[in-house]
Amino acid sequence: MESHDLKKWVIYGSYGYTGRLISEEAARLNRNIVLSGRNEQKLKQQANELGVPYLAADISVPLQMNNLLHDAHLVIHCAGPFVHTWKPMLDACIRNHCHYLDITGEIGVFEGIKARNEEIANAGIMAMPGTGFDVVPTDCLALYLKKQLPDANRLELAFMGLDGGVSHGTAQTMAENLGNGGAARQNGKIKQVPAAWKTRTIDFGVKTRTAASIPWGDVSTAHFTTGIENIVVYTSMKRSAIRWLKVSNWIAPVLRLSPVRSFVKKLISKNVTGPNQTAREEGKSYIWGEVKNEKGYTVTARQSTPEGYRLTALSSLHITQKVGSGNFKTGYQTPASAYGEDLILEIDGTERKLVAEH
Repeated sequence: MESHDLKKWVIYGSYGYTGRLISEEAARLNRNIVLSGRNEQKLKQQANELGVPYLAADISVPLQMNNLLHDAHLVIHCAGPFVHTWKPMLDACIRNHCHYLDITGEIGVFEGIKARNEEIANAGIMAMPGTGFDVVPTDCLALYLKKQLPDANRLELAFMGLDGGVSHGTAQTMAENLGNGGAARQNGKIKQVPAAWKTRTIDFGVKTRTAASIPWGDVSTAHFTTGIENIVVYTSMKRSAIRWLKVSNWIAPVLRLSPVRSFVKKLISKNVTGPNQTAREEGKSYIWGEVKNEKGYTVTARQSTPEGYRLTALSSLHITQKVGSGNFKTGYQTPASAYGEDLILEIDGTERKLVAEH
């Protein structure tokens, strides 16, 4: 039987901002990795720089994907927006019995993959979307808090950071969702809510910031991981940004128009590059979480991690190594459902602290 260590890992979308960070970390591991994506010219240049092989493949062409994945142990899917790319990639993984990992934070992707749990399990593989900053630290904190208060029925999470800005891919995903408002989980169901539906002042330990609710992936994943039926996720924002989000609720139909979204995407292509190396290496991200039960008893905790994009590279490769060594659960999984609440503490530069119980 072929050793897990000898079977190849495919990094798809390897030349994007986050894909490049993951590829650089993976190349250092000296594993059998193959870079892939649609653009052969970019792949060839990157492969030469890293000294690893590449194979171009169009995610929309099943025969090309079969050729790429037929002998692969797993794929780290980095080519978003994932709302458009998760399905053909997952289809290819199921056909080829190849584990599926991705770095999405999109609720629809988590829900779509979760709905195919039986099909994934029958293929003998694991599908874990969200192996990066979306949603590893928050998923782990959610499970940690649930274990502190097993009868919790409300969960609120928040984060501050991603110092240095966002990547081109993240910004494009945000553009795809212009005018779509927010999302929260209420009584077990994901509900569409207005953008910046809720705000609250949150003490992240190093700073106290105003935060607004956003449609973060944990609205889906934290319910799967913990069973908690009421979930809101926030991020720290300037008050001017919160005001803009509230205004966006009134002009949502305009923001959803294709010409408007296309214009925003063109601006992104010209102006958004992502945080530089110094910001990634020196930056930190801060996560806050709170659970509450029916009686009003509350438990609060905080985490700090490396900067978000750096964490994505580190956590994605950390999970990949676990899967590569045969440590996985078949079917749809979240990071904490597969590896527990302490998974995040296995990443260097991460700390967690129980803050209050009352």
